[in-house]
Amino acid sequence: MTFGWTTSTAFYRGVYNSAWIGAQVTLLTSIFLFLLGFYVVNDSLKHDEKTRVGQIIATTPVGNPVYILGTMLSNFAVLASMVVIIMLTAVGMQIVRGENLAIIPRPLLAPFIIIVLPIISIVAAIAVLFETIPMLQKRAGNILYVFFWLIGTPIVADRIDLFGISLIKSSIVTTGLAEYPDIARSSFTLGFNTGLSPEQTLNTFTWSGVNWTLEVLQTRILLIGFAFVVSLVAAWRFNRFDPVSDLPKLSNGVQTEVFRVEDFYEPSFKPNQNIKIRPLDENAISYGFLSMFLAEIKLVLNEFPSIGKLWVIVAVAFIAAGGLLLQHIARNIVLPVAWFLPVLYWSKLGTYEARYGTNQLVFSSAFIFKRQLLAIWLTGVFISMITGLGVAVNFGIHGNLSGLIAWSVGAVFIPSMALCLGVWTGSGKVFEFLYTLLWYIGPMSGVNLLDFMGVSPVSVEAGVWRLYLVATVLFIGLSYIGRKLQIMND
Repeated sequence: MTFGWTTSTAFYRGVYNSAWIGAQVTLLTSIFLFLLGFYVVNDSLKHDEKTRVGQIIATTPVGNPVYILGTMLSNFAVLASMVVIIMLTAVGMQIVRGENLAIIPRPLLAPFIIIVLPIISIVAAIAVLFETIPMLQKRAGNILYVFFWLIGTPIVADRIDLFGISLIKSSIVTTGLAEYPDIARSSFTLGFNTGLSPEQTLNTFTWSGVNWTLEVLQTRILLIGFAFVVSLVAAWRFNRFDPVSDLPKLSNGVQTEVFRVEDFYEPSFKPNQNIKIRPLDENAISYGFLSMFLAEIKLVLNEFPSIGKLWVIVAVAFIAAGGLLLQHIARNIVLPVAWFLPVLYWSKLGTYEARYGTNQLVFSSAFIFKRQLLAIWLTGVFISMITGLGVAVNFGIHGNLSGLIAWSVGAVFIPSMALCLGVWTGSGKVFEFLYTLLWYIGPMSGVNLLDFMGVSPVSVEAGVWRLYLVATVLFIGLSYIGRKLQIMND
């Protein structure tokens, strides 16, 4: 990442000293850690509940504010450790660049401390808040946060200079203009620079860093205060690991759930003395592949019972819209939406065994690759083909063979990616994050290289789908390898 001013014949940037390197890495860290950091720490309460630590804490005098603030600070500590590693990386970058080998700690580290630390405190607090809101505890919260980062963050950052971009930019502009007045007739650019053309010349100037005024420090302290306010809101929302408090209530305030005594104890085991064991004969019932495939579909749909009941209606609506609307509307609007709404279904592929602890039971069954893994993959393909079927019919009616090929590749690429990430990580979180980001930057923002759906005629004509066909094969192969390793380890 480089700051600079460009014209047709000159290129301006600062010398790679401690201040310049620190500013570059700080901006990258603040922007991307605001996104990635959330996914690193957004399961702290869930982890305490899963390990039964939370239930123990709930029986102690520790109040909700203390516990939630402690959780927020532990999230902050995790993210801060990542920042420390990035700081050391920045030192290495300065040495590798070799333009100025004098390591000056203050201008190098100050941007991280003043700009990045308040940001990760907000991330740590938001992660805890999301875990205390039932609607945001699950996959919907992960996806919503990506949209907030893509759409909401730029709006907020422009108003309060959240990432310090304006602060650093104005300081660099002032220093650059003092040494090169011609810069005033150029535009300021911030991005990656792979090199200079033969017609361009490089002009450098020395920038000593930002002047950290009291006003700047007060603004950053207010951001930390905001993080603590968010944590207190989370403490107010926190149910103290009591599942009953999140159940829907009747008008008289009584929970609708009815608990039976049998749910809270295990009856003593009484062996049946009349069991007769006999070998299975050739007429014994056996489950074929079709039965397993239908079971996998039912398993995915049952993850969201309320939504699952509407799945058929939604699928029919997308088929009708994709087939009846104009082709460019169907491919540019209907298809991206149709292939985004099932993201919560795809993210389950390959994760059930890890989530429910059924590894040994499932992996000991016969034909685990031939039946079960293939059935899981085909379930994802079935969802993508059904929701995008209308667009495929539209392509076929208009004789758009290249668009149909790109559509077919996209229909198998998505579940292949989901299955691979699910098998290797045991969680749908990684897929939800990466797919949402890829979907927004690629098909929705018009970046042809990332158009895995083939919504852009330019990307289809350029044969971008071939890249995703190769990626699909790799994902399938990695899924097989990952499942093989799981079976060997269990």
